[in-house]
Amino acid sequence: MPKQFKPARQLKKLKVTEAAKLLGVSQPTLSAWEAGRKAPSIDSLEKMAALYGVTTDFLLGREEEPIRHTKEPIPANLLSIMHGYPVWSAEYGWMLVDAAEQRLVSVEKVSVSFIDAGELYGAAPAFAEPVLPDEAPIPKSELKTYDEIWLEPISVDRCLRNELRGWYHVKNRWVENEFGNRFYLDTYASKWLAFPSNSE
Repeated sequence: MPKQFKPARQLKKLKVTEAAKLLGVSQPTLSAWEAGRKAPSIDSLEKMAALYGVTTDFLLGREEEPIRHTKEPIPANLLSIMHGYPVWSAEYGWMLVDAAEQRLVSVEKVSVSFIDAGELYGAAPAFAEPVLPDEAPIPKSELKTYDEIWLEPISVDRCLRNELRGWYHVKNRWVENEFGNRFYLDTYASKWLAFPSNSE
């Protein structure tokens, strides 16, 4: 299959000169890669994938659909509700969130703490996965200014998270959904996070 260097660059809406500068190579070198006259090194291929937000398999023509990460970095305090989800790190590539251990783990078993991970980006969820909020959570001091919030439980149990996530009414000392499930305000950021809206 033909390489996808040029289509990947075009997906990112970058000119050859812009992409070459960001990749740290000359414009003729990038043009030669795109024309198939030269091949990039593995390091350059990984940099290209990170810059364009696609997989190296897409660049090499091994898959038809690019898997792109989101444009905005994930706020660090959202990682606690993302157990088991893939995130993209420019330094480490795709990693899975281990919220229980507060770490990210790569396919090669590289383990990085949330604190040391740097900027992270999310993957577009599979059609069967719930969409997680992509905005920063509401500060605890502002919770009582809302009548209703979108709640995301903090748990490594995906079934429990999916069952309890949703719209909750804000009361004096807790939030409660229509089924009577409650989360107390003093457990905020340890058992749950709140958002003004969800992405669904």
